[in-house]
Amino acid sequence: MVYIFSEKQLPIISSEIQLIEKRIVFEKLLKSVSEADSEIKVFEGLLSPELESLALESGTFSRFKTDLRLKAGEFEKLYKLWFQKSGRAGEVLLPESQAGFVSCKVKEDLGQIGLIAVDKSQRGKGWGKRLIHAAESFAFFKGAKKMRIGTQEANQIACSLYQNLGYEVVERVWVYHFLSNK
Repeated sequence: MVYIFSEKQLPIISSEIQLIEKRIVFEKLLKSVSEADSEIKVFEGLLSPELESLALESGTFSRFKTDLRLKAGEFEKLYKLWFQKSGRAGEVLLPESQAGFVSCKVKEDLGQIGLIAVDKSQRGKGWGKRLIHAAESFAFFKGAKKMRIGTQEANQIACSLYQNLGYEVVERVWVYHFLSNK
């Protein structure tokens, strides 16, 4: 498989190349952050069935889940591995209740949220906002001056949350997968 990223929609005439997602990247300056949420801590441990479920939930709109041409089980394998690697790197923030989680890494002065999910039974209770604020604090104290979050345009709930928290769209990308039938 070959990934094709474009700043505009491409006129595709091959069935081997498909538009898989429209990706939006949000960004926010981190001038200061609110007090750290004492309930949300850096994750230490193993991937439990509950956390595995949350890791998969974070990829509901992922191009690796929505591209039906990919082999069964590839999406699950990828997202479990992503969560495990982030956890081993000390980049996963999680409340003790496991109501949700967020992964966040910092490189130089840029914080980047990779995965975020809230358990279905905990939605509408402010966990998304709390997790984003926890990631902002985490990144700020590691030297980040701005935070980036990428998501799919189809994930309107996430897009609304990020905009309500002061994030602005800084990039739009059309993502295509080229997968030869031969």
